[in-house]
Amino acid sequence: MSEKPTSLEITDAVDFYRQWPNLRFNAEQLLETRVVKDEDAEVLRWMIKVVDMVGPHDVIREK
Repeated sequence: MSEKPTSLEITDAVDFYRQWPNLRFNAEQLLETRVVKDEDAEVLRWMIKVVDMVGPHDVIREK
């Protein structure tokens, strides 16, 4: 069954990168349930691809 949604709090790019596995799952769920328009789904697929290319050396903690 579906998991209970939790509060989403992202403090910076490093935090987003650390949370990406869970965030990616959420994005994939949107695509699977088709609750987004076709154009939005295409954007979301590309966003997933681009974020998957980011590694720890690509992000720095904001000051």
